[in-house]
Amino acid sequence: MKRFRRHGQESQRDRLKQELYQFNKTVEHGFPHQPSALGYSPTLQLLAIGTCSGAIKLYGAPGVEFMGLHDENAAVSQIHFLPHQVELVTLLDDNSLHMWTLRAHTGLSELLEIGRFTLTGPPGAPPSVTRVTAVLAHSSGELLLLGTEGGHVFIVQVPGFRELEERNISLAEVANSVPDDNLGHRNLEHVEALQENPANPNHVAIGYGRGLIIIWDLEKRCAIQHFLATQQLESVWWTEDRGYILSSHSDGSYCRWTFGEENGNDVEKSDIPYGHFPCKAISKIIQLHTKEGTPFLLFSGGMPRASFGDRHCITVIHNKTHVALDFTSRIIDFFVIKDGQLNSGGPSALVVLVEEELVVIDLRAEGWPVIQTPYLVPLHSSAITCSHHVSAIPLKLWERILAAGEQQKTNYSKKNTEQERKEGVRTHIKSFTFPAWKYLPSALNVAKNAENV
Repeated sequence: MKRFRRHGQESQRDRLKQELYQFNKTVEHGFPHQPSALGYSPTLQLLAIGTCSGAIKLYGAPGVEFMGLHDENAAVSQIHFLPHQVELVTLLDDNSLHMWTLRAHTGLSELLEIGRFTLTGPPGAPPSVTRVTAVLAHSSGELLLLGTEGGHVFIVQVPGFRELEERNISLAEVANSVPDDNLGHRNLEHVEALQENPANPNHVAIGYGRGLIIIWDLEKRCAIQHFLATQQLESVWWTEDRGYILSSHSDGSYCRWTFGEENGNDVEKSDIPYGHFPCKAISKIIQLHTKEGTPFLLFSGGMPRASFGDRHCITVIHNKTHVALDFTSRIIDFFVIKDGQLNSGGPSALVVLVEEELVVIDLRAEGWPVIQTPYLVPLHSSAITCSHHVSAIPLKLWERILAAGEQQKTNYSKKNTEQERKEGVRTHIKSFTFPAWKYLPSALNVAKNAENV
């Protein structure tokens, strides 16, 4: 518009036009642009998405949406909710940690940043010593375990971000806990994963890039067991029965290790799900129990490179059902929502964040269908370049459009429709909401909880 203005002195009328027709950004809706991180809190029942521009968005039930923006122009690489608290921690690409909270203000809840922190190493130490690669929010809600590129694990007290130097786990302590014949002269590399024992919060599994997994006792400050894989480590998962640890690797394989001080360090099970041909790395693996006894096994990646090297897949295995879900864009992260309070029941839905959309799979229905989203297409929060309004549509044409839409619902999960009829929930949603909003009860009581923090 500016390029069509005439040069020279502007009249009062022209200035008035600029004031009347000036466009200002008042609200931001839609799927976050360039998502880079995903987080979920089963206690708050809120979903958090971080973006490459430093924005963070929280979604809950319809109408529950919060947004925050970091001052630093850096991408959000990780999001972690503190257990049983109205607080979350974000890790940015510039290696800074930020804490956010929901607080009530004039009757409304606001997402506010309440602290920031950056690890500082000893004088003269290389940047890799304090470059954070893995974060674990301890179940106590008072500690953050920070694994670094240099192989060290720093323990930080929250919410004040006070480093507990006497409790830090150095690479030398870990190396001394492993027999030389097992460790050899290999470099452990960076800390790839941190996982807490569901049964004992003092036991933490520390996974290193070269394949070593150490079970560290935080109270005794020593390693009580170790496992050594032959392939590069990608992720670690401690099963809910507390007896096994799963590790996924760069060659498309995963291993199951038996935990116990009296047990050996040999792998109990090792499998390459998609054959012995070269496969993509399994970047994340989880296993969840069910009432029937047979667990759900879910992992991303692992497909044969020759045939599916350009595909983005998540595999779900339960009983004799083995399904590979193929997505149209790169997978950012995924998690599973379980039945019952505090995610104490069996798997209910698989939530997958990809670059272009958020997909939810119903794990309770036969065939694992997709849950229908409350919008026609993924609505992005990028700039609107064109719009067109069509009015006076004939009634018969409108009925045909509705009929065509109903035919497209045949392959979707029926869970939403059944719950809407039982609960009398509105089916028309004017704004973007989290597609699994039927699984997330209203989070409007967050403001009340935040006042007690």
